[in-house]
Amino acid sequence: MNLFVNKVYRLILLVCLFVSLLSCTPYQKPLTIGAAPWPNFEFAFLANELGYLNKNQYSLLELTSSTSVIQAFQTGKLDVAFLSLDQVLTLVALGLDLKIISVVDNSYGGDALMAKPEIKSLQDLKWSAIGYENKAAGALLLDEVFNLTGLNNQTVQLHEVKQNEIKGAYLQNNIDALIVREPVKQQLLALGARELINSKSLSLPITNVMVARGDIYQEKEGQIANFVRQFYRAHMFYKKNTEDALTAMSVRLQLYPYFLKQAFLNTRFIDSKQSLMRLSGSPSNIQLQAERLSKLMSEKHMLGQIHTDLSSLITTRILERAIYE
Repeated sequence: MNLFVNKVYRLILLVCLFVSLLSCTPYQKPLTIGAAPWPNFEFAFLANELGYLNKNQYSLLELTSSTSVIQAFQTGKLDVAFLSLDQVLTLVALGLDLKIISVVDNSYGGDALMAKPEIKSLQDLKWSAIGYENKAAGALLLDEVFNLTGLNNQTVQLHEVKQNEIKGAYLQNNIDALIVREPVKQQLLALGARELINSKSLSLPITNVMVARGDIYQEKEGQIANFVRQFYRAHMFYKKNTEDALTAMSVRLQLYPYFLKQAFLNTRFIDSKQSLMRLSGSPSNIQLQAERLSKLMSEKHMLGQIHTDLSSLITTRILERAIYE
């Protein structure tokens, strides 16, 4: 009798183990998605707050800085990430396999060089201390400042300051100017900072995209496509219910809604069908932009050698499913 009971018990354990293994299939394992603070990235978190995303299938992480997002994606902690195009090229040069799955927006003044009130022009920056995040689009804006003024890293002091450290750095006496992104830019304006130059001055736009890891994007295609669909659905909610959406996002970001509203004005959102057009074609619009940006960054010694055909970084399949299914 005891032998029979033991066999039954073992059989039950095997069944439970089998069911447990089934529950860890790629689709059911939560998709990890990460972003640093930026106005249009907030629609991912708004989708989550509105209940558009199944909490068992999606895990959203708002990381403190662009550098943190890059590191998390690089180490495989994120399946999907929101990055600027220059950051994508940096990862590709490091040998990472990824796919651009959507084009989110362009910065239209959302990246800026902010200075203490007594600094009235770019030329006044000589011998000043400038803080910026080296692994972000701020490096492109800093290079533009150097081009316009003739300044260089010998005539200014450069300090690595991540996005979450900017407000504190501004309030200290050892930093004279900072390259910042929205919505932090609005906080510095409220503190009296002077805006000297912004991303409107760049010859190539700072474009933000959504990327997926190359080793999982096909395996989790349906799951990723649904996330993209709900991201754009949250944007539609924002368009129709702007004040409610701003309030919800501002509470999470611990900002005044007015600050966030102003921050959105310094971006140009790209809707899903426009994004699909940017990704489509041979060569696609985003491929051509990536090639121009890669050339510029290489000339400025900001980028290592890329051995990958940039067309292979782009897929329209996920966005097509998000739009048409």
